[in-house]
Amino acid sequence: RIQGVQTLSGTGGLRVMGELLWKHGHKHIYVPNPTWGNHIPIFKNSGLEVRKYSYYNVATSDLDFDLMVKDIQEMPEGSCILLHACAHNPTG
Repeated sequence: RIQGVQTLSGTGGLRVMGELLWKHGHKHIYVPNPTWGNHIPIFKNSGLEVRKYSYYNVATSDLDFDLMVKDIQEMPEGSCILLHACAHNPTG
């Protein structure tokens, strides 16, 4: 399943989503490594355990697509994943 929430801001949206996930029985969320500095505390303060998946290849300064897909395929069924549609630092 895919879920979405429309909110006033990115930070507020993440907090609302974290609360919704927690209230509906989810215990963890996967975020890209690296991610924005505020993402981990937002989700932890929502009650979720934060786990990371591969995203960035330091050697090439680019998305490590193959490793990202591998990590996602290895996640437990029903896992929640934060995907960046845009504005992901350092990859843009």
